[in-house]
Amino acid sequence: MIKIYTVIALTYITLCSYAQNRTATPAYQTFNMYSTEVRDTFSISVRLPVNYKPNRKKPYPVVYLLDANIYFDIIATTLNKYQEIGLAPAVILVGIGYKDFPTLDSLRNRDDTYPVAIPEYEMSVSGGADKFLSFISKDLIPRIDRSFHSDSSKRVIMGHSLAGYFALYTLMQDLSGKTNMFNGYIAASPSVHYNHYYFLDQLKQLPPASPRTSKIKSFITFGGDEDYENKDDSTMTKTDKVLSQLKELLGEKQNHALTLRVESYSYLGHMDTQIPTFIKGLRWFMDTK
Repeated sequence: MIKIYTVIALTYITLCSYAQNRTATPAYQTFNMYSTEVRDTFSISVRLPVNYKPNRKKPYPVVYLLDANIYFDIIATTLNKYQEIGLAPAVILVGIGYKDFPTLDSLRNRDDTYPVAIPEYEMSVSGGADKFLSFISKDLIPRIDRSFHSDSSKRVIMGHSLAGYFALYTLMQDLSGKTNMFNGYIAASPSVHYNHYYFLDQLKQLPPASPRTSKIKSFITFGGDEDYENKDDSTMTKTDKVLSQLKELLGEKQNHALTLRVESYSYLGHMDTQIPTFIKGLRWFMDTK
């Protein structure tokens, strides 16, 4: 499979520098965490909201951002500025990344996918999403909750492309009753075509979820310019068909448990949907006007 992130690596080299925080708790922190499940070490970045108060009455929502080597700096800076002018909620941002960009470019295939890729994708490693999710739920989330004033009832996971696929994979585990770590799922241009639409096939087999006291929310987007012809129906692109199926299988079949929002951004390609999806999705999840 083509390593798509190589194309945009240079785009994000120059970023805004981190602002200094005068409180006792550093505004930005980084540390490494070893996963016994994955048998590898991840680089974790944490950005605390502006004027973070560790003892305030209301705890802070936590947002877990995948592919942090690419997106953490730009999303952290954007949230800082948006929070200052009232356009974004005060959240703790946790970036999950690797030791460097080349490592991310190869190992995200391992961690974001399930099951093992079919041979035509030519992935040297794949199918480890279950182990990656175990690391996040059993190791990372408990550490974040111990270290910061976090709200366990407001956790969001968000990713793009294969990482968007992982976000939806995690959502499916939630709807099937296997996990319940997150309340929000944000997926920008998720690679639902993986393994000949394995994810959609699994959703078809998933029974309707039972009603919940508080519904989980999912925000899914695609770019209008990533459309391509559907050989089965010349009047509908494959992306249109995927959007329709997601609305049916998630929005209608799972409406007792899930509030779904699916959007298509005109004139945006596969590599353009990340930032608007992350920011808009967070504002929608937090009900920020």
